[in-house]
Amino acid sequence: MKNIIYAFLFIMVTSFSAQAQLTAFSDKGLIGFKDISGRVVVAPKYDSVSDFSEGLAAVELNNLRGYINGKGQEVIKRKYSGAYNFQDGQAVVYISPLKFGVIDTKGNEIVSIKYDQIGELFDGVRVFELNKKFGLMDKNGKELFISSYDRIYGFANGLAMIIKDKKIGFMDKSGKVVIPAVYDDATNFLGPNAFVEKEGKIYMIDVKGNTVKNLPYDKLGFSNHSFVNVKLNGKTGRLNAWGKEIIPTVYDGIGRFNFKGQATFTANKKKGLIDSNGKILIPAAYDELFSFGKASYQATLDGKSIILDTLGNQVSPNSYEKIGYDYEGLYQMVSNGKYGFLNGEGKEAIAPKYQFVGDFYYGMARVKLNNLWGFIDKSEKVVIPLQYTFVTGFILYHAKIRVGEKWGMINDKGKVVIEPIYSDLGFFSAGRVKVKIDGKWGFLDETGKLVVQNLYAEVEDFDEGTAMVILDGKKIKIDKNGKKVEN
Repeated sequence: MKNIIYAFLFIMVTSFSAQAQLTAFSDKGLIGFKDISGRVVVAPKYDSVSDFSEGLAAVELNNLRGYINGKGQEVIKRKYSGAYNFQDGQAVVYISPLKFGVIDTKGNEIVSIKYDQIGELFDGVRVFELNKKFGLMDKNGKELFISSYDRIYGFANGLAMIIKDKKIGFMDKSGKVVIPAVYDDATNFLGPNAFVEKEGKIYMIDVKGNTVKNLPYDKLGFSNHSFVNVKLNGKTGRLNAWGKEIIPTVYDGIGRFNFKGQATFTANKKKGLIDSNGKILIPAAYDELFSFGKASYQATLDGKSIILDTLGNQVSPNSYEKIGYDYEGLYQMVSNGKYGFLNGEGKEAIAPKYQFVGDFYYGMARVKLNNLWGFIDKSEKVVIPLQYTFVTGFILYHAKIRVGEKWGMINDKGKVVIEPIYSDLGFFSAGRVKVKIDGKWGFLDETGKLVVQNLYAEVEDFDEGTAMVILDGKKIKIDKNGKKVEN
C-alpha cells in the first residue's frame, strides 16, 4: 500500500507557468519582482512567491498568501494559509486549520472553503474529501456524488484510483467502478496501462482491467507518470510505462529521480548515483549521497564529506567534517575544526579559518575569530567589526550583541540601537523589546527609551498590542505603555 501514498494527487505540487510577466528576485531574505527591463516593480517584501500562472502569482507574507497580477498589484487579498497556481481560471486555496476551497481570478469563492481536501481539476471534475467521505464535484463546486469508498485518488487516463476495504480498484468520472477493488497495491495509469499487485504477483492492466502482461516481480514500489519501481526477492529495479525493465532488480533501494534523470541507489549498504537508463554514474561507495547545489552531490564516507560531480569526480578542494545547508547560495563547512563556506559548485568561497560562522542572512554572516564576533559579507569583507563578546543572527534587521556580560542590539548597518547595558533582552516585537534590569523585566521602545518599567518577574513578547507578564506571582496582561488590560 506504500505506493498509494505517492499517487495521492490531493497533495498538489504547484506547477509553474512560463508566461511570467515579472521576474522574482531576492534581497536581504525577502522577495520582490522586476520587469523585463530590470526595473523593480515590487520592492522586496514577500517571504515566498510562485511563478505566474494565467496572469497571477501567489505571494506570501507573514504566513498569509494571496495573488498579484502582472503589474505587481495585489488583486486577491492575502488571507489564505495556502494558495496554488491557477488552472482554467480556478485555484485551490486553504485556510488553517486545513479547510480547502476554490477561487476564481477575481478572488470569488467558486467552492466554499469547507472541504478537508480538494484535488486538481480533471476533465471538468474534482475529487473532494468532506467529513471523511470522498466524492466528486464539478468545476462549479456542485457535488456530483459522495461515495462509499475509503478513499479516492486523482485521475489519470480517465480513471481514478479507489480503495475499498483495503483493496484497490478504479472508477471513471461518473463514479462507476470500471475495475473492481481487488488489488493489494497499484499505480495510477501510466499512459494506457497501470501496474497492479495481487497475492504477491505483478501485472499490467489496461483501462478495462484486462491483463496486458504478467511480470516476474513480487512487489510494487514508488511510481511517477512514466516509471515504476519493482522488487524481486527484496531487491529493487525499475520499469518504464510499458513494463520494460530499465534498471535490473539488483539494488537494495532506488530513490526518486530528479529532473535531470538521476537518483541515488543503495547496494551493500553504500550509496551511489544512477541515471534513469540504469547507467551507474557514481559507484555505491559512500555512507551518504545527496544533491548539492545545482549540479553536484555531497558524498560522506567515514565521517568526512566531499563534493562530487555527476561523474564521481571530486570538485571540492578538501574533505570536511561538516557541510551545512544552502543559505543565500553559500554552505557552511568545517575543515580541521575551522569554519568557512562553499559555493554551489563545491568550491571554497570563504576559506575555513573561523572559530565559528552562522548562516548568511541579509547578505551577511556572523563569524568568530580570535574570540571576537562580528559580521562579514559574501566577499569576506568585514561589514560589522569583530569586536563583540557574542552576537546573534539578525531577526527583522536587528541582532543582539554582548559586551562582557551585558547585552545590547545593533541594526543591519552595525549601528548600536540599544546600548549593551542590560543583563538580558529579547528581540523587537510590535515596536517593543523586553529588557532585564536588576533582575526584573521591562520594555524599551524603538528609540531605546524605557517605556514599561522593569517591574516584572517574567514577560512575554507583545502580540497585537498586549503582552502577558508576571507581577507579584500573578499573570496579568499589559498594553504597550505598561497599563493593565482586563482579560
